[in-house]
Amino acid sequence: MTLAAQSLFDYSVQVGDSRYDPSFNYIWYQDRGQLNTRFTAWYIPGLLYRAEGDDIERGIAAIESVLDTQYTKNYEAAWYGTFKDAADIPDPKPGLYEPEIFESYDPNWREFIGTQLVQVVEEFSCLLSKDLILRIEDAVEAAAVGGMRRNGTFPKDDNLTSEYSNIAIMRALNVGCIGTRRNNQTLIEFARQSGNDIMALFQREGQNVLGEYNAPNYYGIVNWALAANIAYGPADAPMTLGAPLIIRELWKDIAAHYNPFLGNMAGPYDRAYTRDATTHSAIISLTWWGVFGREYGPQPLRGEPDLLYDVVQGAAIALVVNHIAENIDDDTASVLKAKGCAGLMIGAYTVKTDKGWGDQFVPAIVHWASEPEHSTYPYNGFFSLYPTTTAIEAVAGPSSLTISYPDSTAEGADIFTFALSGIPPSWTLPSKKGNMITGFDNLPCLGVNVSAPGLLQLEVVYGVQLRDHFIYNISYAVPANFSGTPQIEFELKHTC
Repeated sequence: MTLAAQSLFDYSVQVGDSRYDPSFNYIWYQDRGQLNTRFTAWYIPGLLYRAEGDDIERGIAAIESVLDTQYTKNYEAAWYGTFKDAADIPDPKPGLYEPEIFESYDPNWREFIGTQLVQVVEEFSCLLSKDLILRIEDAVEAAAVGGMRRNGTFPKDDNLTSEYSNIAIMRALNVGCIGTRRNNQTLIEFARQSGNDIMALFQREGQNVLGEYNAPNYYGIVNWALAANIAYGPADAPMTLGAPLIIRELWKDIAAHYNPFLGNMAGPYDRAYTRDATTHSAIISLTWWGVFGREYGPQPLRGEPDLLYDVVQGAAIALVVNHIAENIDDDTASVLKAKGCAGLMIGAYTVKTDKGWGDQFVPAIVHWASEPEHSTYPYNGFFSLYPTTTAIEAVAGPSSLTISYPDSTAEGADIFTFALSGIPPSWTLPSKKGNMITGFDNLPCLGVNVSAPGLLQLEVVYGVQLRDHFIYNISYAVPANFSGTPQIEFELKHTC
């Protein structure tokens, strides 16, 4: 293990140690329940690899605790083969704990925990009894069978297709590995078809992009899944063979979006929790850490709450991160480790859908250095369009952003809402500059000229939380008697 990977591994296990309950053999973390199944599964490889003191005994006990939380009683249930979010919650049951996908049960835990069990049985079988190995295989098989039922519409409200990159790639590993271990041709063929579908989508029209595109958080999980496929997948499986290509092209694209001065990837984001990975963790940061060292890439403070969430998986990632490193070419690596000076970046794209977007979708965003002297990175200010309607035309230029709603009659096309965050205290504290945010006209280190013909700026409101960020809501309403295409245009200049 390299020094960079070892550093990630050590911090991950340290965080796990601080939350481990030896009586329950579980990690404490408040998320629907108190004893977190996924965090416990992620802690296991750290214990078995470190192998100090009673680590191995704890690791084996934790495996048994995780296996006990798998839903296997009702084969017909939508949650068959997945795992409880937490050991201390009830099974889904009408009236008690309403069966609802991503609420009372998470179907993706089959893939998250299943791939973790794959790593455990492939890396550490010499430490496990034959009986425990069989139980792990049984669990992975149940997870695989449950996962194979998902097709984007079934069970009710399901969303797993090849476009759901991180889960689809993990499912291919689960199904392929257990199919090979048990010589089950049905599972082997399903995994092969899944891998072929993922690769065909990735390479469609020569694009070499994933369905979950420019998603800093889920790029981290994708990297785990790809590296694990290389490390543990069947040698002749399409996903095992295709993973190096995806890693290579993915990191080229990450490098193309990365601003080394701001420490962030430019938007827009298909899916994002944090909009600023230097202050709130994105899982891609763990890969950067494990490959290059924590001095590179977007890295929040070690005690940042989202990092303390994400880094629990760090030990598992550290064990396979060499497969990522070996597939990043030298030119790409030089960009990913570079320094920079560009204090402004803008990202946007044009999209249309027939359903709502949700708050992970960021169709247009502006980042700038709102306090360049801040270290380790400049303090990042940003404002992003909150998607309220189904058709958005957004165009980014070197110093401009134009957004319009081509379907002005669609629901939500009567307002442009922007989330502004990252205003440093030196700008607003009365003892400093004492500025008040009243719109885009008075921002630190950013000159903004707004053109919004016919639109009405609403009063700015502060205090709502958008994912990780407390924001100023700056909105422009489209009057009821407006005619034409609603549009807003920004001319931008970094002034520091």
